[in-house]
Amino acid sequence: MRQREARFTVNASAAELWRFIRDFESLCTCIPGVEHIERLDDSSVELTVKEKVGVVPLIVDLTARIDAEDPPRSLHAVAKAEHLTMEIDVVLTESGAQTELRSLFKVVGEGPLKPVVDRLFERRATERTAQFAECLARRFGADAPAGSETRRSLAPATAETTGLRRWLVRIWNRLRGASPSAGK
Repeated sequence: MRQREARFTVNASAAELWRFIRDFESLCTCIPGVEHIERLDDSSVELTVKEKVGVVPLIVDLTARIDAEDPPRSLHAVAKAEHLTMEIDVVLTESGAQTELRSLFKVVGEGPLKPVVDRLFERRATERTAQFAECLARRFGADAPAGSETRRSLAPATAETTGLRRWLVRIWNRLRGASPSAGK
């Protein structure tokens, strides 16, 4: 099982951030690759997500369901497709006018596409998390992914991922108007 944890602070109350997370349409505007969403009920959606594998587009139809929630503090959701299952845990911790969002994604590839799912997750999880954080920052204002933590559970950081992380931090700092040398 591959997993990734991310933490970042959002300039919004827990209640405001919770409303955003529970509004599937709004939330999916911040999730990279989501091309179509259809609400099934208050806790379920069907999503079409497009991701490139080299030059070939991989289109995945997912059914996502919130299994447990404790508004406005936490939720657990499961998204399933033909060759993958993803568990998502979100915890919100309010501190004054800000809220820390901690997410944990666990992905299990299945069947003949397991190697593709595993490689794709390892290559894109950090990048997609940063894109999600940037979207939240534009929407609410956030303290940076530079102040955030993203952790892998399986492999240690490689020179390639460390370089990618530094590059993302530099871009993020430039977008925020910070010094380009920050995060090096």
